[in-house]
Amino acid sequence: MANEQNLMPIQEVNSRRTREQHSEDSRKGGKRSAEVRRQRKAMKEQMEMLLSLPFNLKDRNGNDLADMLSELGIEKENIDNQMAIIISLWKTAINSGSTQQIQAVREIREIVKDEQTVNDDNRVQIINDLPRDDEDDES
Repeated sequence: MANEQNLMPIQEVNSRRTREQHSEDSRKGGKRSAEVRRQRKAMKEQMEMLLSLPFNLKDRNGNDLADMLSELGIEKENIDNQMAIIISLWKTAINSGSTQQIQAVREIREIVKDEQTVNDDNRVQIINDLPRDDEDDES
């Protein structure tokens, strides 16, 4: 927690700084924010590129893991790093001895959730099946 003696009300802080100082600090903050956004965007693009690369790892015995994945029925040209990660998650979910099994199942459910399900889960639906007053008057 902050040292209470160092805290000042915002009005007092603003009264000590000139408009130019405030503008300069705001400009620095904006530049830093833009730099961080660029870094995050670059990292996302790099991760997407890495996930799309062909999967060509070998296990401890030197066996090609892509061959093992193709035994699951996945065509070799569809086996990339992203597919390998998804298969690893799937294997964790079906491994009954795994302590991460429940979390893996939840993650898979989140991945396969469609847009309609997400939208329906996030809103409250009100069903009004009561007769309206004006309908009673007409009878």
